[in-house]
This record gives sequence, structure tokens and C-alpha cells, in this order.
Amino acid sequence: MRKRLLLVPMLAVLPAMATELGLLLDKQAGEAQTAAFGTGQKYDAVSPTGLGVRLGFDVLDLKVAALQLNATWHNKTTGDLAYGGTKTGELDNQYWAAGATFNWKFLVNVGAGVEYRTEKLTWRSTLPVFGNGDTTQGRAWAKVNIGFSIPTPVVSPFFALEVAAPLSKTSTANTPKDFADALSPQVQIGVYGGIRF
Repeated sequence: MRKRLLLVPMLAVLPAMATELGLLLDKQAGEAQTAAFGTGQKYDAVSPTGLGVRLGFDVLDLKVAALQLNATWHNKTTGDLAYGGTKTGELDNQYWAAGATFNWKFLVNVGAGVEYRTEKLTWRSTLPVFGNGDTTQGRAWAKVNIGFSIPTPVVSPFFALEVAAPLSKTSTANTPKDFADALSPQVQIGVYGGIRF
């Protein structure tokens, strides 16, 4: 009982952990790839538009800067699989991510961070020789953002422009799995907004 009474005042002096909930509307861009199997055609870059949901927690707040841990779920995006301007199928991409971001809180907010993404890629081709398939890859991504927030007593709305890029990529397309990995996004540009409370 005495330990419980001591715990209550200790919890009262701990700072409240800031929470962030936001939506990311983005454009992903890949690179054109030549399939070294099947028809050997050079396929156009796949560049779909998508939507993600992110939850973050500040684990260290220095007033002018904060370290945040965050997790993102990104819905399935679908882009055309095409060569020479002719659609021959579709490529889907969906991911989960977990990472950390360091945010500087100035007149304009600036952030930089890293995250690990588990990306699920599925492709469907209309060419019988090419077939269908899926693969899952894990990659580390770096991201930066710049934006602003509107401080209010209860919640603070915020908006930011975010750019992210993987720290590694597959550049060979010798197998169907390599081909899907190589067509995966190489950059992501988006608008991120939500609330902090």
C-alpha cells in the first residue's frame, strides 16, 4: 500500500507524452526496368498515388526540439505496369513502417528521421509468358519534412511537406521477384497533416 501511495506523486510529475495522429497523401515514383526474363521488355516506371495513417509519440521533448517514435500504415496503391505506353498489367504496393523522427520546433517546423518499411508488392500481367506474383521486401527509408503547426489549448493542427527515399534498392530484374522489387518506389513526396494533443 505504501509503495502505491509513493507511485501516485511520481506519476504526477512526469511530463505528459505528446501524441500525434496524421494522414499522409503522397505520390510514389519508381524507375523504369528491363525484365531480363520472359519478353525482355523495358517497363515504364510505376508512380501511384496513395494514402497513409501515422501515429507518433514524443519520447523526448526539449521544447525547441523533440524526438518522436512513429508507426505508419500505408494503404494499397496500384500503378499501371506498361511498356512503350501500352498497359500490360498492374503493380500494387502496400507497407507498414516504424521509425523515429527528430523535429525542430521553430517558426517553421523541420523534421528528419528514418524508418523501416515492410513493403508488399503484387503484380498482375496480361502477358501469359509473364504471369503474376508477389514479394515482400524490407528497406530502411530516410525522410525529411518542413511545415507549420497552429498551437491551441487542447489540440494543435499541423501541416507539412514530406519527402522520403529508400537507403537501398534492387537494380537487377533477373527474376520475377527482382523485377517487382526493382519497380518498387524510389522516392515518395507527400503532404502530411493532422493533430497533436
